[in-house]
Formats: sequence, C-alpha cells, structure tokens
Amino acid sequence: MMELRIPAGFAVCYNKFYDVEPEPDADGFIKNWHYFTEDLLQIIQMRLEKGEWIVPKSGQERLIIDLGWSPDSSASGEYLLVVVNDNWDTLKEIRTRDRFEIKETLEKWLELIRTQQL
Repeated sequence: MMELRIPAGFAVCYNKFYDVEPEPDADGFIKNWHYFTEDLLQIIQMRLEKGEWIVPKSGQERLIIDLGWSPDSSASGEYLLVVVNDNWDTLKEIRTRDRFEIKETLEKWLELIRTQQL
C-alpha cells in the first residue's frame, strides 16, 4: 500500500492505492491490472455533529476525493485524482502517471480541505 498521511476528519471508503509500477503487456494492457483500475481510493470529508464525527449522507454537503487509473487497466493510462462535491462536480483535478505526485497532491488537498481553504 502507498503510505498516506490522512488527517482527522476524513473517512477512507476504500483503498487499493499501491506503491507499484504498471507492467505493460504486448496487447496494451497492464499485467498487474488489479493495481490500475478506475476505483483505487475514495476518501470522504466527515463533519462534527454534537461532538461526534459522522460521514454526511448523500444529498448533504460533502467533499469526496476519488482516485482511479484511466482508462481502466490500460498501459497508456494515468492516475486521475479529483475532488468532487456530492453531485460529482469536479472542484480540483490532476492527471499523472507519477504515483508519488499523486501522493503529494492528495496530502496537500486533504490539508486544504481540513483548513477550509478548498
């Protein structure tokens, strides 16, 4: 797994973001494709209600951080990291093949969200 610094106030819904390189095959796909799918990581901002952290329900104001590989399992693909609202309107986006750039950007965005600067 990719080591991530996630501050308090966030819920990790799923995490399949690994510190591995894609291994292309002759057909343009990735041999180790299970590390390079559209659904790699999802984090939701929580909020305090009456002293307890809760995950906002669908339809409430919430921010979602989503990471995937696009196109799914393709050797020509790249990571797509986005911050979206509950309607999946994109607020921030980065595309890159560099997993360490994704890690660094994700941690910066989490801090911006935590401090209400995003």
